[in-house]
Amino acid sequence: MTVTFTSLNNSVSVAPSDLIQSAMLEAAILGAGDTMSATEAAWGLEKLQRLIDSYSAIRELIFNVNFSLFNLLANHAPHTIGPGGDFNVPIRPVKIVSASFILNGGSANPVDSPFLRIRDNQWWAANPLKSQISSICTDLYYDPAVPVGNCNFWPICNTAAPVRLEMWSSLPQAIDLTTQMAFAQGYWDLIVKNLAVELCASYDKDPKAMLVQAAQRALSAVMGNNDEPPRIRTDGGMPDSQGRHYNFLTGLNE
Repeated sequence: MTVTFTSLNNSVSVAPSDLIQSAMLEAAILGAGDTMSATEAAWGLEKLQRLIDSYSAIRELIFNVNFSLFNLLANHAPHTIGPGGDFNVPIRPVKIVSASFILNGGSANPVDSPFLRIRDNQWWAANPLKSQISSICTDLYYDPAVPVGNCNFWPICNTAAPVRLEMWSSLPQAIDLTTQMAFAQGYWDLIVKNLAVELCASYDKDPKAMLVQAAQRALSAVMGNNDEPPRIRTDGGMPDSQGRHYNFLTGLNE
């Protein structure tokens, strides 16, 4: 097995073939010194891809959010996001957490406007004038369609203004057996142990209790690190609450 660490040893890069081999050893599907067959490797790759796909949809397994800057296309709607989309990113985001419309984008002092609100499908359905045009966007409804998502900015911007999107950072997918996959702390063991449990059924094996417990510990460790602090929501009748969220980290109503 070849595992590559960064110069600071703060992340690990592993090939899917090594992950699958380790998982089969953990599950006692293979013995020490055994090498998996081409058929076993192909099936292991599919199980690994399915495992990562399911983890990318669980908030507690999202290790980071990233803030990316994009330029709107004037008088264009919706803006697609994903591989080959208007906003060309490698993976279609599962969720857009927050968004900002950038004021004075072409100057030396751009300002992130706090007025670009994330809206749900009910708000979008009730919006009577979806084609309204303006120089500033105030709302965003994200439709996570496949293979690319749809960013419905409202009103539709008539300039190529910049926007900043906060999105979930998904785990990298295993494209093939040799793809080098970089993991944050905890995910290497999480993937190997839980893939081992998943592979047991394919080989008519019951996973050992120690393996199941180790997989659960690895899952709990990662989910505990990614768990977000709670938000306190004040009652709508309290002064100045207006039904907004109170963020105790910043001391602001949001």
